[in-house]
Amino acid sequence: MTDSIQKASDAQSGRVENFDVIVIGAGVSGLYQLYRLRELGLSVRCLEDGGGVGGTWYWNRYPGCRFDSESESYGYSFSKELLQEWDWKEHYSGQPENERYLN
Repeated sequence: MTDSIQKASDAQSGRVENFDVIVIGAGVSGLYQLYRLRELGLSVRCLEDGGGVGGTWYWNRYPGCRFDSESESYGYSFSKELLQEWDWKEHYSGQPENERYLN
């Protein structure tokens, strides 16, 4: 999936590429959309302005930054393997763990 995520500032290379869908942002929802659309067989590119994936969890690194909902509610239910292998360390996990999960 990482090869489908491109830094937005690098997208202006002058080379023309065609995609069925362009997803803007590699946050929780953007990554989910990228996965589902590729699962449908579509040609997809995700553009992200940050230096990594995660959206809010990439950009917001202030002390105390954490989920305001139970950590499990942010788990990607499309992957039973990921749900089973990931062990949330806190009931309302903090930014570092959220970013690790998305990576």
